[in-house]
Amino acid sequence: MNEINSLKSKTYDGKVKIEMENLAKKFKVKKSEVVAFQNVDLTIREGEFWCFVGPSGCGKTTLLRVLAGLEMPTSGVLEITHNNKSNPLNSMVFQEHAIFPWMNVWDNIAYGLKNRRLPSNKIKEVVDEFVIKTGLEKFAKAFPHQLSGGMKQRVSIARAFANDPEILLMDEPFASLDEQNRIILQQELLQIWESNRKTVVFITHSIDEAIFLSDHIMLMSGHPGGVKDVFEVNMPRPRDMSEMRKKPEFNELFIKIWSQLKDEVKR
Repeated sequence: MNEINSLKSKTYDGKVKIEMENLAKKFKVKKSEVVAFQNVDLTIREGEFWCFVGPSGCGKTTLLRVLAGLEMPTSGVLEITHNNKSNPLNSMVFQEHAIFPWMNVWDNIAYGLKNRRLPSNKIKEVVDEFVIKTGLEKFAKAFPHQLSGGMKQRVSIARAFANDPEILLMDEPFASLDEQNRIILQQELLQIWESNRKTVVFITHSIDEAIFLSDHIMLMSGHPGGVKDVFEVNMPRPRDMSEMRKKPEFNELFIKIWSQLKDEVKR
């Protein structure tokens, strides 16, 4: 096993945002080792929207946690460019909403900005902007227990974008929502993203969702996870799900991805 670990956060002028070389993560379980993922080689450039797709248990979430700095890789190299040290490097949106139940919507969205001790007028300007962008104007003073699941995820997304991170990491944020709310929030996410072009890494089990949202899709192999293939989504923006599904290239890409993914799911 390669015992040399390298996790770097460096500043330089260039377009590469995240560079992974032979990245791997292993966990010790009692007296044995479990490989979460291995041999991950991937380059993500600034402003790109990436989706990671793969069967359950292939290490998608663990890889995202490594990118977030919540886990350390066991081996390989991870280089992340941090251009503006006055802004956070990343923000993470989880599958289950992680908003504070004792804070109202407005204060939840303002949380990161207040921690950074930005001027109050700047905080108000930014929070008000994202309250409007996520359609939460009527709920700004509501508390989480008064919100639907979709509304809670809007708050999570608004808080992540409002904090102005360089990288947005999203772990199946729409998985628990019904189909209607999922499509609405996908569209709203793209509208916000297109206004600032943050670098996004988004985990999903849905091929439809991956094609609709992303520029690139990394398909992971079954456990232990690795890079099985990478697909380019060469479809124009802005996008509309109902229109995209009519296009033959959408269905062709879906079939191409599913033909490889189903083998991994069976395996």
